[in-house]
Amino acid sequence: MQLRRAVEICNNNEKDNVTLYYYNKPVTLVSVDNNIGTAHVKSLNDDSQFEAELESLHENKNL
Repeated sequence: MQLRRAVEICNNNEKDNVTLYYYNKPVTLVSVDNNIGTAHVKSLNDDSQFEAELESLHENKNL
C-alpha cells in the first residue's frame, strides 16, 4: 500500500469502512506513521493490534 492511500484512509475517516489485508488476514487501519512508513493495524480475526510495514498491506485479498 502506498503511504498516500493509507493517509487518505485515515484522514477521511474511512478506517472502519475499509478492510485491508496483511498477508491475507483482514485488518483495519488504526494510524499511519509518515516518518517511517508503517501503519498501526487491528486484526479483524482476534482484535490484536500491531505495527505493519505499508508494503505488506493491500486492499485486495489476493495480492
